[in-house]
Amino acid sequence: MKTLTRKTLISATAAAFGLMPLLAAAHGKLKSTSPAVGSTVDRAPEALRLTFNEALEPAFSSVKVSDAGGVQATKEKAKVDASNPRVLTVSVPKLASGAYTVQWAVMTHDSHKTKGTYTFTVK
Repeated sequence: MKTLTRKTLISATAAAFGLMPLLAAAHGKLKSTSPAVGSTVDRAPEALRLTFNEALEPAFSSVKVSDAGGVQATKEKAKVDASNPRVLTVSVPKLASGAYTVQWAVMTHDSHKTKGTYTFTVK
């Protein structure tokens, strides 16, 4: 009986370690943005669109846009697209020419939190 229990414990431990890479890969990742990361656009966008690899929790997902001086440009709260819960959008006022930083923070349906930043420029 002790041998069976020890083998079961060893097998369960090995299986858990084998699944760890899969669990680590389960975090939400930014797949694409509009405007694109690092891009320069001719006209200021009316809204930003961020697409992730997993469905998002609206109550715990946000986007803030700041100008080069650190002044926040966004006034409205970001919204998860009802038809595609992997998409987060935020309206922006008319942006002047210059560089902008986008800070995002999301929580996926499986409760993983992720955050990041990227920039774009308006001509």
